[in-house]
Amino acid sequence: MRISRARMFVALVAAASTVGLSACGTVEESSPLTPSSGSDAFPVTIEHARGSTTVEREPERIVSLGYTDHEPLLALGVEPVAMAQWWGSGLDESWPWTKDFWNGRTPTYVNKGGDYNFEQIASLAPDLIIALYADIDEETYEKLTAIAPTVAQSKDYDAYTTPWTDMTRTAGKAVGREAKAEQLIADTERKFAAARDAHPEFAGQTATIVNMDTPESYVFSSQDPRGLFLSSLGFSLPPAVDTFVGAQFGDWLSNERYDILDAVDRLIVMADTEGAKALAANSLYQRLPAVKNGNATVVRYIEEPPVGAAMSGNTVLSIPYAIDQLTAMLSK
Repeated sequence: MRISRARMFVALVAAASTVGLSACGTVEESSPLTPSSGSDAFPVTIEHARGSTTVEREPERIVSLGYTDHEPLLALGVEPVAMAQWWGSGLDESWPWTKDFWNGRTPTYVNKGGDYNFEQIASLAPDLIIALYADIDEETYEKLTAIAPTVAQSKDYDAYTTPWTDMTRTAGKAVGREAKAEQLIADTERKFAAARDAHPEFAGQTATIVNMDTPESYVFSSQDPRGLFLSSLGFSLPPAVDTFVGAQFGDWLSNERYDILDAVDRLIVMADTEGAKALAANSLYQRLPAVKNGNATVVRYIEEPPVGAAMSGNTVLSIPYAIDQLTAMLSK
């Protein structure tokens, strides 16, 4: 299965568009979160881009609307009653790093593309809505808060650039499992540290990630989850890419601007089978120094092993998988 240009556009760009009311078919409903001993942690107040939200008591029915919000929740031992799909039903719940948490169940999805189904969300009777890896505007926030207390994206970062550490801490605070969140963060940071120790050569190299699974390439900034993943491995991100991208998390790379990749030591190329086949005939790609030097590594987006999807999510669940897979590839 190859990710389509339309889905790629949704995954990378349209995710930042305004969400609105849209009909969406209901699929099998998942069960509410497992009760924990964190009830004494409440009430808690969380500040975010749309103000602040007080969670009065331990939530039992959570809807996660950020594209990767369910992953830190699952890692914390919390199963949302519904979630937003990113890659699509059949994928979001079946990645190697998530499938064991769902135990064969299909999550309830409450969005279609960039649109949330507010009626469906209300019918699930949530007592908390979380939208961290999202871009919730004021109108959408008002609709959501009319249903349940809602925690929107961070006020400290641009949409879709909040570090995985902050998302994990926010999720942990919202569900009364802050100690567990800190444990997950510490374990993940140790995993990164072990990879850096095993590969000291990364620290002296620049690296960047480019999607080449579509006719026009897409390059990611150092503040995008993919860029943050590379820097956590010890790589430096080329300033020319950030200058080109600007305030966005990424941008389409036209044929005229392949020059920004000239100074990159290591090029990580995200492409599934069809996209990878096209690289041989891409003269602009073949002329890049990293390609000529044998330092371009092609990783699969959604085909096995789905390293691209793991790096794109960059969560406490997907990071260990991405580290193991990518470092093995870079060591060949």
